[in-house]
Amino acid sequence: MKADCRSFVVKIDPALHRSIQGRLVGHCTNHPREGPPMRKLAISLLSVFAALILSSLPLLSQTKVKDLKSHYMQDYAWMRLAQIVPKVTDRVILPIGTVESHGACAIGTDNYIPQNFAELIWDKCNALVAPAVNHGTTGASVARFPGSITIRPEIMEEYLYDVMKDLIRSGFKNILIINGHGGNTDPLKKAMTRLHLETSAHLLTVDWWKIGFDAAAQVYGGKPQQSGHGDLEEAALVLSMRPDLVDKEMYEKLGKDNVGRAGVEDGFFMVPAWATSRLPEKGFGYMDFDVKKAKEYTQKKADTITSVFLEAVQRWEMNEEWKKGK
Repeated sequence: MKADCRSFVVKIDPALHRSIQGRLVGHCTNHPREGPPMRKLAISLLSVFAALILSSLPLLSQTKVKDLKSHYMQDYAWMRLAQIVPKVTDRVILPIGTVESHGACAIGTDNYIPQNFAELIWDKCNALVAPAVNHGTTGASVARFPGSITIRPEIMEEYLYDVMKDLIRSGFKNILIINGHGGNTDPLKKAMTRLHLETSAHLLTVDWWKIGFDAAAQVYGGKPQQSGHGDLEEAALVLSMRPDLVDKEMYEKLGKDNVGRAGVEDGFFMVPAWATSRLPEKGFGYMDFDVKKAKEYTQKKADTITSVFLEAVQRWEMNEEWKKGK
């Protein structure tokens, strides 16, 4: 957003305006022979008036994303976006997910979770939020259940590459990708690596289920460990934003040990999966419908993401300065 004086209405107290105007007119017009002292006074008063105007104008360098009308990138006309990026921010959050079965959770779980994380952290990260990528590489083990949609890995890589390439072209230097689905991880990492080598942009992705293992233990008890699939932790992230997206009636009707099952040893392989909710271990990971706990757990995960991204940006920018010899 360029600081254009024509775009703002400066409100000066009428009495102050008349006082300044009167002194200028009186000293500069009625006493033309009084010489330099009067000119100095006029210049001083003009300086005060100019300072008042400048102090009332919003400084672009002090503007944050929270000061804008929206934190959604797609809410702006292209001309306005060109004024915002990178002047206000060069950071953007890209949520990506997929559509697939998740036990008693909605099939859009992998989309809702990264989008909700983006909502929780954009302010602290001073980042815009890009339109989400809602289709991903769904695994064969759940691909044949109703509603599942999959994109081939090689297509996914090229798709993500193109999306992020144009975010970089639009002026974003620091990109945070919040991934809601494990099948996207490899295609995403390949696309990120290519783009960094080609553009020197800074990119960070997070697989939420692989971070902050102690969050669930702090809120729900048990030992710190990686989440399962459609289990306690994934359901909590959905419950925290929309409890109606977790089908408690179906969960209780079918039975928790039928909806979910712990995985088997690596020596076994099966398609399809024998349960669309995978528990991290036998007897642990059952759903808890306490929304207050779900919100607490979700915030802990969000805080971890925020902390790592902000430190990454600080270090990236520090290294860029060093590259310039500063």
